[in-house]
Amino acid sequence: MRKIFVVLSLLVAASMALSACGPAGTQAPGEPEAPGAPAPSGSGAMVSKDPTTWVNVTFGEPDLLDPALDYETAGSEIIQNVYEGLVFFKGESASEVEPQLAESYTVSDDGLIYTFTLRKGVKFHEGQDLDVNDVVYSFARGMLQGGYDSPQFLLVEPFFGVGVSDVGELIGDGSAAGDPDAMLTQDPAAMAQMCEDVYSKFAVDEAAGTVTMTLATPWGPFLPTIAQTWGSILDKDWAIENGAWDGSCDTWQNWYSILAENDTLGEIANGTGAFKLDHWTKGEEIVLARNDAYWREPAKLERVVIRSVDEWSTRFAMLQAGDADYVEVPVENRSQADELVGEECNWDVASSAFNCEVIDDAKPLRVYLGRPGITRSDIFFNFNVATPDNTNTYIGSGKLDGNGIPPDFFGDIHVRKAFNYCFDWDIYINDIFNGEAIQTKALVIPGMPGWSEDAPTYTYDLAKCEEEFKLADVDKDGIAAGDDPEGDIWTTGFRLSATYNQGNTTRQKLTEIVASNVGTVNELFEVETVGLPWPAFLRTQRAKMLPLFFVGWQEDIHDPHNWYVPYLQTTYASRQSLPEELKASFAESIDAGVVELDPVKRDAIYQELNQKVYDNPPGVLLAIGTSHLFYPRYMQGRVYNPLFGGDYYYPMSEE
Repeated sequence: MRKIFVVLSLLVAASMALSACGPAGTQAPGEPEAPGAPAPSGSGAMVSKDPTTWVNVTFGEPDLLDPALDYETAGSEIIQNVYEGLVFFKGESASEVEPQLAESYTVSDDGLIYTFTLRKGVKFHEGQDLDVNDVVYSFARGMLQGGYDSPQFLLVEPFFGVGVSDVGELIGDGSAAGDPDAMLTQDPAAMAQMCEDVYSKFAVDEAAGTVTMTLATPWGPFLPTIAQTWGSILDKDWAIENGAWDGSCDTWQNWYSILAENDTLGEIANGTGAFKLDHWTKGEEIVLARNDAYWREPAKLERVVIRSVDEWSTRFAMLQAGDADYVEVPVENRSQADELVGEECNWDVASSAFNCEVIDDAKPLRVYLGRPGITRSDIFFNFNVATPDNTNTYIGSGKLDGNGIPPDFFGDIHVRKAFNYCFDWDIYINDIFNGEAIQTKALVIPGMPGWSEDAPTYTYDLAKCEEEFKLADVDKDGIAAGDDPEGDIWTTGFRLSATYNQGNTTRQKLTEIVASNVGTVNELFEVETVGLPWPAFLRTQRAKMLPLFFVGWQEDIHDPHNWYVPYLQTTYASRQSLPEELKASFAESIDAGVVELDPVKRDAIYQELNQKVYDNPPGVLLAIGTSHLFYPRYMQGRVYNPLFGGDYYYPMSEE
């Protein structure tokens, strides 16, 4: 399948060599990949208190557990262990897949038709048999549920064509897309036809146990795309019994663009995976129990406990006491964990693998260093902040009166440029990352088409920051703020909240850098730092209520399209209320880049797009770091795949 994948690729041809992150395994299909690092020679001073249970102590918790809607890493970690898809990533590779719930699959010569043969005898956790109708329902439900806060644009585009991000765009004039209330008013015949069009993409042969999918265009990374959590297969009957869409083309609009808090599958799960959801106690812990009836050999671990602890000092104490097997280590606290490292694994670019060496056999931790990251935290501006009931504490008074900002504050290009010039990358990279990062030169990450060391980039320059603030015209009277005798942002000042997810001290420090520098330029400028619990942080983002927020992106597929689209067209573009004319100015280059096969021409298209983003910045691009992860040396079998939302626990053990 490697040959077919390379020949058909529209999206990853130029970056395939970089995305193959490890040698292909030699294990039989369905068996776990070999560990990503050699076995250590000793376990060090720390031993597992309970080798049957893995305890992961982190901050935050999932938004929800519905594979069709969840689009964040805390939830995807649970989903990828409880649910399964037709295919799954092969070991550590970000591009190669192998059969999972499908025992085999074929791809037509033109790259449009995929046929999957299901495994026999697979059962869901509650005892139901997996069949072809579950597969069709899972995909159809996801795309019809849609909405710009979900990952469904990743499926809608290959099934319906380049540039189509949501089924709502194909109904009427497309104006109802993303709006559940507006969708309810659309022509019923058009709504039913849209549903039929989705179903028409799938054909089943129940006797043969096959599902055939037909795409609108050849789509190179289709298999890696459905290997992610939104390709998970649900039991159709169970889902319907628990309040999900009933599968009828007369009713799907009632579930369109559903909110997380209204999703009846948000806190329950019934998959086919190696672990079952035991319980989820909000704000405290999620516990997974081994599925002893799993279609493969049962997992080595019996239980996985994921506890939520915001404070680093508490997490670190739990690690030292052996009450946690893994803890989330903030960048700025790495030096404390470094003192416990007994084994060092360094990334070797030539072999695309970690080379490990025991440096102190008396110390308990293993550290993985140097692998280029596929995730990044950035700063996002909201061009038109929502004000439900005419109130929103994140923008203060909601007026240009020195005690708030108007909702369209960041609609002014000079304000956005000023915030870019006011950010200090040297402090961020050297003081927080300890130098283990580089400033982002473009939306994409190093090695991809569109990345260039010479790309136009903002620098820390307080004089330019002041200049841009003085050029702003927030009151829209046609006079620059620095020259406005009636008063504007420069003489009136402003107050707003910059938000981050609670417990993420790295993002907290980001907000403090911004607040300090902006306040230095003008003492009338006040940026307040506000931490929110992860689910609340996501919900207020989606409600478009945050004027300035700090959040990250981890790529879904290793391709530039998966960076430009969510930032400039769908996920974050929606949460930032990007104007349609601005999105349209980006869309032409995005659509041209995704279908271009020549890597040189493709790179040129994205370089032009980079210039557009620089000229009209929707946010502040920050830095790409390299790996610096800590695990106990008794941990074995971990698959270090960069696309996983967290750990994949099936092959892991404590020895």
